[in-house]
Amino acid sequence: MSDAPADATPTAPVIEPLPVDGVAAAIVGTALWLVALVMLLLNHNWLAAHGHSWWIQVAATGGALGVPALWFVLRRRAAYRRGPDVSD
Repeated sequence: MSDAPADATPTAPVIEPLPVDGVAAAIVGTALWLVALVMLLLNHNWLAAHGHSWWIQVAATGGALGVPALWFVLRRRAAYRRGPDVSD
């Protein structure tokens, strides 16, 4: 049995945001997808012979999605560094 009074409502703990901005993750992730794309393109004949040509499309999509992600996290980091908007 709990020692808390019956009428007490539980409160959720306050969770602070992590002190990271995601720029490094976006750079590394995009770079890895682009490296994978180059490696897969160099081995296109083998991939086609074994029915794995779709891997190239996956790597291209990863790299293509990484570019706007990088743009987004760079803008977000700049906004964090400017501080809160107090235009009242």
